[in-house]
Amino acid sequence: MKRHGLMAGSPCSLPDLIHLEENQSVLRSANSSPTHTNTSISLGQPRDPDSGSTHSSHTGMDAHRHSPDRAVVVARREGRAREISPINMNGLDLMRDAVLVNGPVEDGGKVDTGLNVDLSPSHRTEAGTEEAKLQESSTDEKKMKRGSEVRVQDSTEQKLYKIANELLLTERAYVARLHLLDQVFCARLTQEAGKGLFPVDVVRTIFSNISSIHTFHSQFLLPDLETHMGQWSVSPRLGDVMQQHAPFLRMYAEYVMSFDHAMELLRVWTERSAPFRNVIQDIQSQEVCGSLTLQHHMLEPVQRLPRYEMLLRDYLKRLPDDDSDHSHAEKSLQVISMAATHSNSAIRQSENLKKLLEIYEMLGEEEDVMNPSNEFIREGRILMLAARHSAMERHLFLFNNMLLCCTPRFSLGGQRFTVRTRIDVEGMTVQRTTNEHHPHTFQVSGKERTLERTLDLQAR
Repeated sequence: MKRHGLMAGSPCSLPDLIHLEENQSVLRSANSSPTHTNTSISLGQPRDPDSGSTHSSHTGMDAHRHSPDRAVVVARREGRAREISPINMNGLDLMRDAVLVNGPVEDGGKVDTGLNVDLSPSHRTEAGTEEAKLQESSTDEKKMKRGSEVRVQDSTEQKLYKIANELLLTERAYVARLHLLDQVFCARLTQEAGKGLFPVDVVRTIFSNISSIHTFHSQFLLPDLETHMGQWSVSPRLGDVMQQHAPFLRMYAEYVMSFDHAMELLRVWTERSAPFRNVIQDIQSQEVCGSLTLQHHMLEPVQRLPRYEMLLRDYLKRLPDDDSDHSHAEKSLQVISMAATHSNSAIRQSENLKKLLEIYEMLGEEEDVMNPSNEFIREGRILMLAARHSAMERHLFLFNNMLLCCTPRFSLGGQRFTVRTRIDVEGMTVQRTTNEHHPHTFQVSGKERTLERTLDLQAR
């Protein structure tokens, strides 16, 4: 039977003896060493081969808990723990590992671990090799960090190039579309109109200033973009070229403002004139049109300014604040945004004029609705309360300066109304009222008239 205690001079092997335990009394001196802190090694049956002395602490309990086939070393440093397998491990290997965990070997290779084991030169060499590997690993980590920073910078430059290149590619496609509108559709229709088949003014109104837009983009903006992108590797800049040409984009307001009217003329004359329709259908059947209609191609200029604005915002978002092109990009974005606003304003103005014309026709051309200062806001059906709790249907038109209360009248030509009451917005008040027969009532009062109304849920 194997004994769990040791007598002085009795032989043993390390795999049969080693067990690490944090509170072993034999290592108190080692734990108190400045260079070997937080490491504790417990030997179930330690033996010093030189002195023949034996150290035992809790040997019977430790040997009972742990089989001689299993040895555990736990080394702690800076709050980290690890377990080392005893396979192919001897006493010197164990001590070498403890030294590497705690710090470099000093005092001629003597290690204060409580075991009084000398490290041979070969093991000191291995320790130095391990330290060199740690230093090399730290250097590699620093190189990786620097490489990561370079990749981030490269990624930013690549994204900026991608945005600028997208602007160039879409500009090429856009110029091709402008050429189709100006030199193909408009030129062919103008030629046919010269034969007296349909009015030349119709063609001019439909295409507005498309010829000027085409000239600007094909002869000025696109060539400059090509030049800048060709020099991108030397001077990566986009803001300066856009700032130079942005003021000319205000010409789009004219085209956008007349766009709705152009679409209406195109529809009318396609139905009315066979020669007009044949020219358009012939061009649309060609490969250059890409199976798209003239109306689709004419929409491109309306959408181009918002595209410039979007790309420049993305470019500025990724451009470093200290980049020399930053101020140019900001200024160009301001001008293009203003031009886009003008275009949007022109669109709204065009839509407003179109709506005023419709209302003017519905009212029998009796009211001064077409005044340029008038701005349409809203319309809808309501019920007007009368005596004895009766209600009559009315139609309201609200403008920025007046409210028209109208009655519907029969007409074969579409909706028609007769104006019954006009209340100026200046001095007008609206108050909620209560009525047991009609919920949701309110009263509209002006300087001269007062109306009581109840809302119809069908109001638009």
